[in-house]
Amino acid sequence: MESGSLASIDWGVVALMALIALGLACGLVFFLRQNKRDLKSLEAAIESDRQDEEP
Repeated sequence: MESGSLASIDWGVVALMALIALGLACGLVFFLRQNKRDLKSLEAAIESDRQDEEP
């Protein structure tokens, strides 16, 4: 690796890409957690409806 290649890296762009990647990762984690909560709520509602329908 050439010593001049590190000097040619635009660290602002690297930092921006890292922030974008971090934001996407956090968004994905939030989405998956919310999806899990919604699934549990839906399963509870379905179970409640089943119990209401049984004689």
